[in-house]
Amino acid sequence: MRPSTIIVPVIAAVLLAVGGGFTLWWATREPEPLSLELTTPKLAMEQFVEQGAKPIFFTLAAVPYLKEHWKQWERAFGPYPSTPEELALQFETTAQSPQAWRVLDRKWHFDLVLLAGDPAAFSPLLEHLRSSPDWTLVQLDPSSIVFKRSPARRWTTADLVPLLAVFQARSAEEQNRARVLIAHRLMFLGEMPAAKGLLNEVLTADPKSVAALTELASMHGMLGQWPESIKIAARALALDRNYRPAQFVQANAFYALGRFPDALEVTRRLFVVAPSDGPSLLMHAKTTHAAHSFGEEIAVLQQLIGLMQSHGQPVGLWQIYLGQAYASTGAGNLSEDQFKAALLDESLSAEDRAFAQKGLERLGVKTMLNNVPSFPKEASLLDAPAYRP
Repeated sequence: MRPSTIIVPVIAAVLLAVGGGFTLWWATREPEPLSLELTTPKLAMEQFVEQGAKPIFFTLAAVPYLKEHWKQWERAFGPYPSTPEELALQFETTAQSPQAWRVLDRKWHFDLVLLAGDPAAFSPLLEHLRSSPDWTLVQLDPSSIVFKRSPARRWTTADLVPLLAVFQARSAEEQNRARVLIAHRLMFLGEMPAAKGLLNEVLTADPKSVAALTELASMHGMLGQWPESIKIAARALALDRNYRPAQFVQANAFYALGRFPDALEVTRRLFVVAPSDGPSLLMHAKTTHAAHSFGEEIAVLQQLIGLMQSHGQPVGLWQIYLGQAYASTGAGNLSEDQFKAALLDESLSAEDRAFAQKGLERLGVKTMLNNVPSFPKEASLLDAPAYRP
């Protein structure tokens, strides 16, 4: 099983798959209203609506704001054939696949890409845009990252000064929130020193900021500094032992270090509290597998598959994992059922399809699929593709 370098990209895959989600860095119990500049792509839209860039790609998180301002937006960017919700759903399926996104771009020839929401939900597309000479990073704010088709003026960390000035007259709490959210996006852009500087500013003003501590722990995880990530996540959890983002970061760090029993202790708590939450299900599934707690893995995979099916999502890959788990407990018939069901999923990659067939062959089941790559004789079912982020 290959550990992810940070838990949030792993979470995002399931968030997209099951349509769920949660406020990643703040609990929803906080009652005070937040400004639109902090919670919507208002700053990005105000800047680029004047330029009349068209057409525009946007992520699902931008829909509530765009829907409210749809008439103004259409006047600036031109008419669109669908509602913002329909467009976003078409666009969203490409956020995890740069190849699929390039096909979409050839169709639309986007001039602007508005990546609103948590970068974990679109990290593959973000990496593609960062490395492409055809696109330039032109905007970053607490809710959004924006790319424009080159040539364009590139956003730099020097632009943080006017950005932070937008929140200067706001409450200290909102200023801190803005810094943490901006730091979160900077991390995904590889701007670690700037991100750490903002987090240090927050922790200087409020040493008990659980959000800032969690983000800092996550940053150390992104850098592969797992012991430090665990240490800082523990500081956050000492302030709020039920703060789920810190629990995710801590579990991921334990997992990366091979401390599977410690990770399992954390993911069990996450699963018990939120048994229908996609991120909790995925993290618990990864961890139960690594800890060889196959009975627990079977239960959580059944829950995850049911959740994804209820949202009309393909589940073949997860059925392979469930087939593995059943085989590990000696339940050959149930394992066979899952591998066969997985092979009916047309979205499976060639590698995953080959593994499912090989799993059936090891169970003594003859299959009709051809051109299956051979596996080493010593390979076992547990050598399968394992909860890849």
